[in-house]
Formats: sequence, C-alpha cells, structure tokens
Amino acid sequence: MQEELNLTLPERKQRTAPARGYSGTLLVVVLALVAIHLTMEILGHGKDSGHSANAGLEPNATKQLAMRLEKQGIHQAAITAWREFLDTAGLDANEAARIWYRIGKIAQEEGNDGAALDAFYRSEGLAKLDELTEEIGRRAEECLESMGKYAALGYELAQRVGINPSDKMTGDEIVAEIGPQKITQADLERSIERRIGQQLAQFAAYLPEDQKNKQKEALLKQFSTNDQRVQFLNQLIAEEILYREARERKLAETPAIRALLHDLERSFLAQRMLESEMKDEIKMTDGDLQNYFAAHTSEFLIPARAQVSHILVATEEHAKTILDQLQNGEDFAELAEAQSEDETTRAAGGTIEPWIDKDGVLPQFGSAPRASELIFETEAGQVCSDYVKSENGYHVIMVRERQPSRQESFDDVRDQVFRTLRSQKEREVQGNLLTKLRTQYDVVMHHAAFSKNETEEKVTP
Repeated sequence: MQEELNLTLPERKQRTAPARGYSGTLLVVVLALVAIHLTMEILGHGKDSGHSANAGLEPNATKQLAMRLEKQGIHQAAITAWREFLDTAGLDANEAARIWYRIGKIAQEEGNDGAALDAFYRSEGLAKLDELTEEIGRRAEECLESMGKYAALGYELAQRVGINPSDKMTGDEIVAEIGPQKITQADLERSIERRIGQQLAQFAAYLPEDQKNKQKEALLKQFSTNDQRVQFLNQLIAEEILYREARERKLAETPAIRALLHDLERSFLAQRMLESEMKDEIKMTDGDLQNYFAAHTSEFLIPARAQVSHILVATEEHAKTILDQLQNGEDFAELAEAQSEDETTRAAGGTIEPWIDKDGVLPQFGSAPRASELIFETEAGQVCSDYVKSENGYHVIMVRERQPSRQESFDDVRDQVFRTLRSQKEREVQGNLLTKLRTQYDVVMHHAAFSKNETEEKVTP
C-alpha cells in the first residue's frame, strides 16, 4: 500500500542561543583588536609628526646642536643634547666614553661638580682610554676639592696611584663594630666631615666658597693623626650606644623630653626656613661687592697711627724737669729706665708696643684727651713739646714712628666687604619674610596689655 504523504511542515527546531559569556568574550576580543589597530595608527602618525616637528633630530643633527650649544656656553642645554646624541647614535664604548667625558667637562665649567663626577665616572666605566685617564683623574680631584670632599679626595688619589689598592687605601677597612654594624674608614671620614660641616654652618654664610673650603681643610687637619681620629671614633661610638640605650629605655616618650624635642625641632626648622629663604634671595656677585666698597670707602679708611714711648712721673714739677733734661740732650730711654714709674715699660726705655690710632684708645695713658693731639702734631723721632696729665700721673712722650691715614684697597678688604654686605642683605630678607608671614598668619600684637601691666606694677603699693 502506498504510504500517505505527510504534507504538514516539520516542526521548526528552536535554535539554542549562544552562551552569554561566550558572546561577551567575543565582543571584548573584537573591541581589543580594533583598539590595537587604532593605537598603532595613532602611534605611527605621532612618530611621523614628532620626527618632523622636533624630537626626532637625526643623530648627526643632534651632535651639531650639542656642539653649537656648548660653544655658546649654554651648558645645561648642551648636556641635554649630548645625552640625546648618546641615546640615538649607537656609539661604541670608546666613543660613548669620550662623549661622557665631554659632558663632564661642561658640567664642571657650569660649576655642577656632582654632575661632572657622575659623567667622568661613567666615562671610565665604559672604557679606560689612555688619552683621558690622566685628565679625568685631574678633573675628578678638582671637583672633589671644590666640593670640600677631602676624605673622598684622599681615597680617589689612593685608588688612582695604587696598582692593587687595599681596603685601607679605598676606605673599606673596618675600624670598629657595634654588634652587626661595621664602621669603615670611609664611614669615619664622612662622620668627621659631617661634624666639621655642622660647625662651619654656623658662620659659613659669611664666608665666600673658597674661604669655606680653606676653613674646612684647616679643621680637617685637626684629625690628621691616629690619636685624634681614635678619640673622635670613641666619641662617635659613645654617642651611638647612648642613643640606642635611650631608645631602649623610651626616654623620647617621656613628657619632658617630648616637649624639649618639640621646641628644638621648632627652633631648628625655623632657622632652616630662614636660611633657605636667604639662599634663594641673596645672590652676591663680585660686582655687588665692588659697588658697595665704592659707595662706602670712608668705612675702609685706616686712620693715622703712631708708636710712642713715655716716661710716667707722679708730679707736674718732675715732668717739667724731665722735659728740661731731654731738651739738654739727655737720652730718653735712659731717663725712662731711671725715673719712669710705669713698671711695664720702664725696662724697655718707656716703649709702648701697640700702635696708637688717632682718636683711638691710648694704652698706659688712661684718660688723657690732649695726648692724641700732641702725638699727631709731633714728628717721628721727636719729644712732644708738653707733658700730658692723666689719672695715672704725668706723661712725657716721645713719638718713635708715625704713619698717615690711608685708604685700603678692595682686594685688602674683600672678605670684610662680603661679610658686611651679606649681613645687610640678611637683615633685609629676614625683615621682608617676617612681614609677609605676619600678614599671612594674621599676627596681632596687643601692646596695650604690656602697658597695662607696667602701669599696674607702678601703682601697686
């Protein structure tokens, strides 16, 4: 039998929706690919545009720029250009070492000794070139000396002259141990320099840089012997172990110590704030010093001065007798030894050693207003025409030598001018800063409160 045809449409199967997680992942992947493509496009475009704008100078053009800036004395920009050249030129170690040496020279000329040392040491690290070894050594020593790093300078010299430098020569020799802590020779040297630096900081602002380094070098000589260094090391160790014990006993947590530390911190930071402001605001050139000197020459005038001898007697009659004897040709020194009552000068024939400035203090005379007038009216080698009375007695005076007043030169008083002008500028900076801060922090002084207290004290029975 023929089968009946089934003319009904088969039931449509419901399609299973893809898992939500799979769909989300696919979308993220697609978006990531699009983002990567766009990023590559942007970076490629940026690179091209940057190359055409500024940063993408060809190595040779960067080198020419660096040489041009160096020639014009634009130091920092020249250093930047040379560094860019190093990054892009693909130099071998020898050529890179020569460029780093060149960078060090520029930094040293700029006065940045730290950066110069960094460049010199990088040069040596890349390649030790015979034509640069001696020059780098000399310049490194100059930088360390300019920075006042005398201990480091000593080790630098030791390392350069030693074929196989020992720990003692390089500063790595251990000089003491506190438990696991080891103190090396270099640690000791740094501690000495740091302590000296703290001492110099008290008056360093009033010294030019070269004078500060001379002072530091002189102070370092105090620790040139082993005994002095051992003594300092003992002090350093004592300070460290006492500090550790104080921490162990929690002394810093007691109210009295906390209050003291708070006051010290406040005072210290206030001083450092003032010093920071002065460092930023006070810039003194040699021209400033010369201008100040030219405007204040009268302050640097050495007054007329004289060296004298005297014979001190008790009475006016005796003084007149001495003058008569001198006029008759008797020797001044012999009369002084025989008759002067001044025990300190009699044995020396009446000689007063210090120079006497005009209108200044007259040693051995006490109060004698006419003495200076008579002395500077009398020629050298002559006896004053009259005696002088003081609370000590009567003086007969001989002028041994006289010098007229004279103007000191700028070179003679440069350091004094520096200190004077620095002090003046410090007062100005401090006054301006405090005025600004009083306004900023809304400071109000109630002076009436003090006047009231004084009034109450006066009327209190």
